[in-house]
Amino acid sequence: AVPELTERRTRPPLNLALVLDRSGSMHGDKLRFVQQAARHVLGALDERDRVAIVAYDDQVTLVAAGTRVTDDVRRELLRRIDELRPGGMTDLAGGWLEGCRQIGDELVEGVNRALLLTDGLANRGITDVEELIHHARELRRRGVATSTFGVGLDFNEQLLTALAEQGGGHFYYIERPEQIPDVFRQELGELLTVVGREAFLTIDVPRGVAVEVLGDLPHERQGEQLRIFLGDLAAGERRAIYTRVLTPPDAPGTSVVLRGELGYADLDGRAISVEAQLALTYAREAEVLLAPIYKELLARASEVELATAAARALRLERAGQREEARSTLVQALAAAAVYTPAQVTASYSELAGRMEQGLSEADRKQAQFASYKTRQSRG
Repeated sequence: AVPELTERRTRPPLNLALVLDRSGSMHGDKLRFVQQAARHVLGALDERDRVAIVAYDDQVTLVAAGTRVTDDVRRELLRRIDELRPGGMTDLAGGWLEGCRQIGDELVEGVNRALLLTDGLANRGITDVEELIHHARELRRRGVATSTFGVGLDFNEQLLTALAEQGGGHFYYIERPEQIPDVFRQELGELLTVVGREAFLTIDVPRGVAVEVLGDLPHERQGEQLRIFLGDLAAGERRAIYTRVLTPPDAPGTSVVLRGELGYADLDGRAISVEAQLALTYAREAEVLLAPIYKELLARASEVELATAAARALRLERAGQREEARSTLVQALAAAAVYTPAQVTASYSELAGRMEQGLSEADRKQAQFASYKTRQSRG
């Protein structure tokens, strides 16, 4: 569990970029509710905070360069937001990267994040998914995170999920335009309670031992050290990180020791570190059979594995590989059947059956968002 906010430091300063799609498809209620959400964000900021506003269609418009939010600035930004009008195509990458540049010009000892909203496909500028994911990963390493908001049925849910996961932020699926303000409030509410920045979990892996990270969490291996990137941590937040550890054969009674460190920067920029270790002892088969089985833990881990398999299957289904998508999920269900709750198994079995016929856009996005939330294991 993450520590609560202290009385001395009620909230972190925010350095945000609102990156707003104003392409032609954003006409009517969509743009109106986006403007309402932006007004709410501005209303919650003060002189501790910086904000930039970028609007994009086939052209990228810097509505407001990164600036401190004084009362006079807020009034001017509200006026500019109200003047936004829908335009042409969708240069998602151009708008997003401009927003990140505005943040990076003056990083703060708080939360530095781009809030990227779109209702469509990237069809101008950089459109290659892998290139965009690479940018998200590199920006996160430089201290600029990205949260993504997909509205309606026409955006690429695979892209927005990956940008958020690799970018250290959150992904949101917004089914209806009227939900936009509430979802922005949810994201802003969490940002205002961040107590740990750029958190990571490091595991020292002994020679011959393999550690698999479940849930597609961003991670990297350097020599005998595994580092899992957790993003910013909100006050009171609980995170569950699931790994599978494979050890080489050894004699009963010997042990393998895994050492872990949770690290993050607090709101004053100080490095905080919490260390722990876990000893795994080899035992004879008879002893193993008598050992207790932690079924609740195994059930939660199984759900994360199934959600990961569902994410892979959804990528295949979107690419037109329906039978391979169905098979991927069915095989995962068989492997996880022992500990997975019956209602979870039934839900994924039904999804696998529908994949064979092809999913609707609504199905794809709902299933992708459900998979994402399960893999994040937040609470």
